[in-house]
Amino acid sequence: MATHEVNSPMTGRVVEVLVSVGDQVGEADLLVVIESMKMENEVFSEVAGTVSEVRVEEDQNVSEEEVIFVISD
Repeated sequence: MATHEVNSPMTGRVVEVLVSVGDQVGEADLLVVIESMKMENEVFSEVAGTVSEVRVEEDQNVSEEEVIFVISD
């Protein structure tokens, strides 16, 4: 089974997590919204598969390049 890590594209605060472990996602599905410098940034899946790990929760601060999701095919 191949896995794909989704990294935070920026440092910021998680505003909304839109998927849970076990959810099926498609390529370009919205996963999370991160606020950085008073702007909300949407993070989309780059692959289709099943969410196997959610490493963030709402109001959590994240760093740039931090792994925030793992998606398995």
